[in-house]
Amino acid sequence: MSLRDTARLETVERWMQAVVMHPDGAESGVRSKPARRLLPQAAASLESVVLPSKSLTSIERIGIYAHMYYARLLEILVAEYPTTQQVLGEKAFERACRQFLERNPSKHRTLNHLSVRFPDFLSRHLPPGNRSKLAVDVARIERALEDVFDAARAEPLTAAEFASISADQWHRVRLRLIPALQLLKLRFPANAYMNAARGGGKPHMPRPRATFAIVYRRGFQVFRRDQAPEQFKLLAALARGQTLAQAVRSSVSGRSGNADRLAATLGAWFREWAAAGIFCGIK
Repeated sequence: MSLRDTARLETVERWMQAVVMHPDGAESGVRSKPARRLLPQAAASLESVVLPSKSLTSIERIGIYAHMYYARLLEILVAEYPTTQQVLGEKAFERACRQFLERNPSKHRTLNHLSVRFPDFLSRHLPPGNRSKLAVDVARIERALEDVFDAARAEPLTAAEFASISADQWHRVRLRLIPALQLLKLRFPANAYMNAARGGGKPHMPRPRATFAIVYRRGFQVFRRDQAPEQFKLLAALARGQTLAQAVRSSVSGRSGNADRLAATLGAWFREWAAAGIFCGIK
């Protein structure tokens, strides 16, 4: 193949990409400025670029690819955000997905990053109201499930390593959290809603209530779990690099009760986290 032929092939490929990826379909794609800039003759005579078949016209042939392109992207969004779709309803969800894809076309060699900005998009473009706010919270959890699954692996602390931290070291010890962990502050009990929805139920619209959740990976399985406000505050402090002593003081400073009860509560939290494997190092 000559250099000239290679250049022409590249032009045709870029033209087809412009046509197939047009949000209003192949006909609009052929007439679009990017497509006409590449192959102006195609707008006047599509047959000069795409031959018809015995049963399909040229626009019908390329229209198949345009339909398949968006159908595949929508299929991915539905697979990644099933509970968000349930909150919004199928039509509203598809409309939001199409608007998102128009403004955020796929530009990566894989589709793993396609919906990274989808929760933020929903927060800006959904109509005001509690249902939209719940949908955004649910979408944030569902996106975190994807991100955590793909996050880097880190070996969690063993029980022996965790037990080696004595009380007199708390003022200088910092715990490292695994990369496959996300902390989510939410406006609705979205994780509980997801539990009910994914369990086959039809949960009612919950009232607004601040909740806190963590999403983490243990081995090859991803988990999501609600946290008490003070639990979440402590983890957030550790994530910011505070020492154990600083993190505990900042999270439970206003907690009433005796010291033994507080120590028991902290012990239960750290046993829960250690079993989940969310710590990966001591500094």
